[in-house]
Amino acid sequence: MKTLALSLAAALCVTSMARADSPRPFLFLKTGEKFATQEIAGPTVAGFTAYVGEKVAGTTNAFEPRVMNDPVKAAEYCSKSKVVLGIVTPGFYLTYAKALGMDPLLETKRVGVKEERFVLVGPKDMPSDLARLNGKTIATPLAGEQWYVISVVLQSKLGEEIRLKPTMDVEGAVFDLAEGGKNAADAVLLETGAWDLFKDDPDSGGKLKVLCQSDELPRDLVVVFGPASGTLNIDKVKQLLKDMSGSEAGQKVLRSIQVESFTDINRAGLSAAEKLFHGK
Repeated sequence: MKTLALSLAAALCVTSMARADSPRPFLFLKTGEKFATQEIAGPTVAGFTAYVGEKVAGTTNAFEPRVMNDPVKAAEYCSKSKVVLGIVTPGFYLTYAKALGMDPLLETKRVGVKEERFVLVGPKDMPSDLARLNGKTIATPLAGEQWYVISVVLQSKLGEEIRLKPTMDVEGAVFDLAEGGKNAADAVLLETGAWDLFKDDPDSGGKLKVLCQSDELPRDLVVVFGPASGTLNIDKVKQLLKDMSGSEAGQKVLRSIQVESFTDINRAGLSAAEKLFHGK
């Protein structure tokens, strides 16, 4: 991880400066989300960046959105492009903050999500001793953020030998686990909201149980990439994003990207996650 971070930092130094009047890349990263691709979500996200660009720079072409679901590819993209702003997962921020010069501005409150939590689900007859999962396979959309999962989501309760199996079809992973499918993982780590859709279903949830639940986790973050921010008025961007939920036009744009509002960062929560991530 350290070698990758250093190489990314070096790449930032040699990347040529973008023209001042060119659209500035705006990264949207949702790790493991199958719909978070440029082809599927790009047009919708473009509506959001056009709104922000018009308000802060007087043009709808101020930003060029890039939607991704792979954190490694997103980091490579950021190292080669002059990404100026982004909405990223906390795991991505904690992993690449230093290499990519990221500073958090706001946190993202998603529509219908009161708290960001994950649950680890296993077969009904699985012993609750989490040590038994050491070396076992855990399917999760967050497999691309392995150290964040181990250190922050699971708080090292399962040790560091767990094997994360990437899945963009968490519903299918839960169904396979319940039915004992040939390629089923030993457990599934998923958002509590996703688990709520299964837990009362006798055909799937009735065969499974929650092995553990995470503490409340940091929300997705709006970040600024310092090396590329240039003359962008960050304070103006921040205030605009905070004010969006207060207008009908802003609410409409927010709903299109399934965001309720942008709020001040829970610094205590983010700091606690940073300490866990860095082993402090």
